[in-house]
Amino acid sequence: MTSSLSAQDDGTIVIIANRGPHDFVWEDGRWIAKTAAGGLMTMIEPLARQPDVAWFCCVSEPPGSEAERDALYTTAKDQTAPDLNVVPVPLPADVYQDYYGEISNEVLWMLQHNLVGQFGYSSLDERRHRAWDNYLHANERMADAVLATEIPVRAFLIQDYHLYPLAEMLRQRYPETASLHFIHIPFPDPSVLKLLPKAWREVMLRGLLGADVVGLQTRADVRSFLSCCAEVLGAEVDFSQRTVRLANGRVVRARAFPASSDPAAIRALQDSPEVQAGRDRIAAVTAEMNVIRVDRLDPSKNQILGFTAFGRLLEAHPELHGRVRFLAFLVPSRTDLTVYRQYHDAVYAEIAAINERFRGTCGFDPIEVLYTNDRAQAVAAMELCDVLLVNSRQDGMNLVVKEWALVSRKPGVLVLSESTGVADDIPDSALLVCPLDVEGTASALAEALAMGGEQRGAWVEQIRNGVHKWTARDWLEAQLKELGLALAAPPAKPEPAPIAEPGVVERELTVRNREGIHARPAAAFVRCAREFDDEIELLKDGERYSAKSILAVLTANLSCGSTFRLRVEGPNADLVAQRLSEIVASFADEDR
Repeated sequence: MTSSLSAQDDGTIVIIANRGPHDFVWEDGRWIAKTAAGGLMTMIEPLARQPDVAWFCCVSEPPGSEAERDALYTTAKDQTAPDLNVVPVPLPADVYQDYYGEISNEVLWMLQHNLVGQFGYSSLDERRHRAWDNYLHANERMADAVLATEIPVRAFLIQDYHLYPLAEMLRQRYPETASLHFIHIPFPDPSVLKLLPKAWREVMLRGLLGADVVGLQTRADVRSFLSCCAEVLGAEVDFSQRTVRLANGRVVRARAFPASSDPAAIRALQDSPEVQAGRDRIAAVTAEMNVIRVDRLDPSKNQILGFTAFGRLLEAHPELHGRVRFLAFLVPSRTDLTVYRQYHDAVYAEIAAINERFRGTCGFDPIEVLYTNDRAQAVAAMELCDVLLVNSRQDGMNLVVKEWALVSRKPGVLVLSESTGVADDIPDSALLVCPLDVEGTASALAEALAMGGEQRGAWVEQIRNGVHKWTARDWLEAQLKELGLALAAPPAKPEPAPIAEPGVVERELTVRNREGIHARPAAAFVRCAREFDDEIELLKDGERYSAKSILAVLTANLSCGSTFRLRVEGPNADLVAQRLSEIVASFADEDR
């Protein structure tokens, strides 16, 4: 039987991820933090916004001399959010660079996307062996940071490849606490995993087996993980039950949870002024027919061969010159890493060569690049494109496909790499291609542009129906169910408060209940505070604590008999102060 997260007695759900709730966009010559638009934020948001949930993320302490580094460092200030319980865990700049750049992205990401050699994982020198030590150190610091908060933890939800050793480290500190580690990227077969040193791959697998459940994107990923446990560790694996039995008798379950999108959120974005502005902007660069791609500028996305295939399309079909254009929405990614800068230069060189070759006969540059992190603009292009090209070398899932199906109006046709996770779900609703087959991809683009509207519409509708049947919320609820929990229903919107002039109210309150304001009463207090837009703080012992953060309230150490000042600033100050005072008083009543 599952228990609802709205029942607070059992502690806090702790989400742990490398990244926090913000992305970074280069604007006006500097990096600006904006709310993340990626899959992680979209899928965990319904859980992350609940008052009994905390989100731990890694951030970098500023380097000693910024003039000596060109890397982007995300700091604790960048990742805090007023309506989320975010706990940034700072790492020294050199540790962060090794853990995040050298190992997570230049080794693990590349290997798990089968990128070995040029623009990928090629070798491990002395520097990377030292970086591995910092990868382990970063995970240890995260485990210690969680423990140091002393918050009661009901369950851990660990995210992705940056934190492979973490579940085992947490089990040493919280032996009875349930945990699930979800891996968003493809999991390699044993032969690929063996391209890492024996000690490394054993740490990865044993770390994952510290969890009660290992979540992966597809059934193929589950088989790969189980095969690695059997072949690399010699573990007892039951492929039919998808379990691994450890020497101590504990059984770990491996389950597929395909990532998905949030139809309601996508629909709201479509109706936003930002998307309308995006429609206006792209109208100036569209042609009679438009092929688009929307992805991070990353070697795994295989943009170079996608553009080469488009050039081959123009070569083989001169009747398309001046009629078709390729709009490439490329999102800057990991620009501080050398391999990504090299890949950027190679992609732009290929684009320049194709544009130079066909500009005269087309009458314009046949490839138009929009190099920015502008999701609304990309959604505007998805609505009316003729073809969406996704020719990734490998993808855990690829949520762009699902978002495109939700917004496509023309409708368009999907040309899709068969080595993406999403291809398992929609083999009969797309033109599948081998990502290394330039000629085959060019032929598929030609077929897609010539396809009739009735077949286009049927294919898009099939994909769209699949997304509605399995949404981002379903992805999250399925994982919680594996841990014996259930996601609480979205809270009802409160009645509008009476309009009043902005003001400031302060009240001195005393905690009267025997156990003080621990996890359950703190969650009730925070839930009430979040109903209002007013600024609400607790003042105690010269420190200020946000009343909208459960971790802040717990950190205030409001034990029985302690006194604090409640400070409210805003148009509803009197009402808020009264409501919260009554809640604090009600805790004492519960002791009677």
